[in-house]
Amino acid sequence: MAVAAPPHLSRARSLAYSVVVVGLFFALLEGGLRLAGVRAPARPRLIVRAIDVDIDLPFMKLDPELFWSPRAGWRGEFQGWPVTVNALGLRGPEVVLPKPEGRRRVACFGDSITFGYGVGDAESYPYLVGAALSATGADAVNAGVTGYTSYQVLGLARRVLPRLEADVATFCVGWNDAGTRPLEDREYARRVQAAMSMEGVLDHLAVYRAAKALYLRSGLGTRDAAARRPRVGPDEYASNLRALVEECRRWGVRPVFVALPRRRRAGEPPFASPYPDRQRETARALGVPLIEVPELASRPDGPVNAEYFLDTLHLTAAGNALLARGIAARLTALGLI
Repeated sequence: MAVAAPPHLSRARSLAYSVVVVGLFFALLEGGLRLAGVRAPARPRLIVRAIDVDIDLPFMKLDPELFWSPRAGWRGEFQGWPVTVNALGLRGPEVVLPKPEGRRRVACFGDSITFGYGVGDAESYPYLVGAALSATGADAVNAGVTGYTSYQVLGLARRVLPRLEADVATFCVGWNDAGTRPLEDREYARRVQAAMSMEGVLDHLAVYRAAKALYLRSGLGTRDAAARRPRVGPDEYASNLRALVEECRRWGVRPVFVALPRRRRAGEPPFASPYPDRQRETARALGVPLIEVPELASRPDGPVNAEYFLDTLHLTAAGNALLARGIAARLTALGLI
């Protein structure tokens, strides 16, 4: 008995059939992802703890330009210490704007050392700098943010310097630059901006949201040491410091660098890093003052100073007070306040 030949499909019908099959596949995939709970993630599709810290920071929010930033108006406790975030999204009390006539202002930029990780609002060194200088008619603003690199500090300075009406800006940043990640900060920022440029109708599709999350997070969890690199390399770090100086001078603000502090215990081998050296070289090349408190120095031959540190980098209340006194005294001696 003859076998019937399969029906012949024209090219147009074959194409239509393929479109239907592909459409059904993505419809099923979309339905499966929705059932799995793939929702639109909070902007900018980045979880702070997945990038730089392994604890929850309740006072932080996602930020499309800086990756994360403090929540304006947040008040509460963190690890038992009071944390206040003002309307500008900076730690501490509200900043008086416009600045009163005759007042001088210091803006202290940096990372968690400046923010005051592990101490209360009134024990952070920027707050204490303001207290030390108050008799001269000056105040200080805490513009430190936990986890920030020089790349992020530069972005924050560009955002807030025009509003702060500061006369002096200090910068104590560099240790997070040395932290290794699969993606450098600049490359991750490029990914975030590229992903956000596609926002709109497609964000309603679970398939698109899943693909975007995969794109942004791809490689971030790798443990392959060979695939990891500094978040900001030493050369780019020096470039960011130069850009910070340029930004300050653009707004008539005097830039000052604060040497990176680091703990050293008795019997520990000398610690060496290119970042403090690049900071010193850049300060010397640009004629920027570098404030270094000897007891907190991160030099290979630095002093035994564990009494001033909570851990390798973060200062105790006594360490913050020591650094504040050093900064206030040097700013006064330089005639900047």
